[in-house]
Amino acid sequence: MAYLLLGVILLGFILLAAPVSLGYDSLERRLRVRWLGFTITRRPGREKSKKVTAPAPAKKKSAGLFSLRPLWRQRDLVRELIRKLLGLALEICRSLSFRDSAAAISLPDPMLNGMLHAVISNINLQEVRLSVNFEERNYARIRVTVYPYRVVGKLAVFLLDFPYIRTIRLAWAMKKQYLKKKY
Repeated sequence: MAYLLLGVILLGFILLAAPVSLGYDSLERRLRVRWLGFTITRRPGREKSKKVTAPAPAKKKSAGLFSLRPLWRQRDLVRELIRKLLGLALEICRSLSFRDSAAAISLPDPMLNGMLHAVISNINLQEVRLSVNFEERNYARIRVTVYPYRVVGKLAVFLLDFPYIRTIRLAWAMKKQYLKKKY
């Protein structure tokens, strides 16, 4: 039994330590995921044919701004949740490792391209080459490596510090407000 437990722990460490490589190339329209020697390649532009279904029923009137009253009353909690979510997203973005990435952006208006060029020329990203293309051709090649143990660590800190009870109370108040307005 002890060997089985040690084997499971070792397998968990291997799965968390193995980096996940993600790659996207807009010219080839290909998304590639590599993990533990396995490679999955997809072409995101292709979609399966959809089944023909009956038209959707007409939308009901929404409750409007009246249903946002609980959010306004608990705005300190909403601010805290937004701050925590943005912090988690920023920490996860910091843990990503970019390599051999490039992007050329072009907007339809030459004036906007010039302003975008001024902004991008002042951004110093060592792992990503950003440029503005004045020929109206957009291009992106992104290669990023994600280390799961870093993401799991950041997520664990986020979940341990999350205000669960206050969030559940807010969700319950919003549901009661919605049901009161509906009936």
